[in-house]
Amino acid sequence: MMWWIFAVIGLMALVVALVMRAESLAAEHKRLMVQLKIQDQDSAQFQQFTYELAEEFCQFMLLQLGAARRLSRIPPEDIQLFEHSIQLIPLLCKELAGRKLAFRPAIQRALKAQAELDVAQLDATANRYGRLINGWQQQNLVGYLQMCQQMCILTKEIAHKEHFKSGTTVGQV
Repeated sequence: MMWWIFAVIGLMALVVALVMRAESLAAEHKRLMVQLKIQDQDSAQFQQFTYELAEEFCQFMLLQLGAARRLSRIPPEDIQLFEHSIQLIPLLCKELAGRKLAFRPAIQRALKAQAELDVAQLDATANRYGRLINGWQQQNLVGYLQMCQQMCILTKEIAHKEHFKSGTTVGQV
């Protein structure tokens, strides 16, 4: 008979311990949910900020490219491709941050949305202008940004060379 009493007391102690543990887990769950909500809000703000920076970076690079394109001897179709590549920056950033895609699927989605380029064209252009290869082969956003920067620098350098070949110097302007 005594063992029944100990069994009931043990069972009650076990039930009390389980109830306390369940309450503890519920409080922990609630705390983690609040923390997750805060992190989601931070993440959304970070994505928006990143997208805005990408927009500004894109506009800055397009201005640089536009200033150098008139004097550059790079074929107009390549300059157009450079321009389209730079215009992809915000969209690519959004694809990478919002959808959490790997670079290759993200660039394909961004290119599909723009419809003026494809991966093969970018690949061919990177191979045509050797300084673009390193950025393109990295297959990430940083590499893509470096490639776009190199597109602007290349256009500027060729325009600068053409400017000085034509005999016009800064003092003559």
